[in-house]
Amino acid sequence: MTTAAKPISEVDPSLLVTEDGRYQPYIYWLETCGLFDFYDFALSRMGDMSGKHILDCGCGPGHTCVMFTRRGATAKGFDVDDGELDKARRIAEANGVEVDYSNQRFEEINYPDHSFDLAFGSCVIHHVDIDEAARQLGRVLKPGGKGIFIENSNRNPFLMLARSRLVGRFGVPKYGDDEEEHPLRDDEIELLRQEFPGQVNVHFPALVLFRLLDFYVFRRRSKLLTSLMRGLDKAIGSIYFMRRYSYFQIIEFQRD
Repeated sequence: MTTAAKPISEVDPSLLVTEDGRYQPYIYWLETCGLFDFYDFALSRMGDMSGKHILDCGCGPGHTCVMFTRRGATAKGFDVDDGELDKARRIAEANGVEVDYSNQRFEEINYPDHSFDLAFGSCVIHHVDIDEAARQLGRVLKPGGKGIFIENSNRNPFLMLARSRLVGRFGVPKYGDDEEEHPLRDDEIELLRQEFPGQVNVHFPALVLFRLLDFYVFRRRSKLLTSLMRGLDKAIGSIYFMRRYSYFQIIEFQRD
């Protein structure tokens, strides 16, 4: 269920979430990783959300749930982190929207069959048992329902080499990776194709590559260097084939 969202002018700026997913505490990370381009593309593929029921998988602080409700949807979100869910409830309240949040594992979500028009997630699939998660998505999506997931990728061998040999060493920071986590592989995307045969597409809206070098190695110490790294991503990413080597991708699928 949703209520009328508060006008943007009435929301605490530190808690405000706009229709395009801008949320102040995450602006730095989302801009650094180029993810606003991926949000924009995902929203374009999701289409008009008025009256739609959306499941936000691994919703974290829930800013994307607020984004969806501001666009007229009814959103439900789940996550395994109670701290993030508490934050999500505060953000929803501050923005004047109602979102149903619950602590659930992706592999065991307990929503009724055929209850969602859309499913969304950002960097969540590579954390879970994809085979089980795909079955759950196939169950809870309505016939014709669509899934849109922003995910990382292991397709670039140079990024994977840097991840294994540099990150966490030589002063290069390591953020949030556990021993089992890894960027999504093509064979794992194949598990989604088995659940949604003929209905899975992978999109590459932009190239995210050199900006990661700026973030991890150069630590964004120079505005000129940051601008150069982003310019390289944009220039090389203008060649569509090269976007396949981006660290991020969008996986889209549809239920028959």
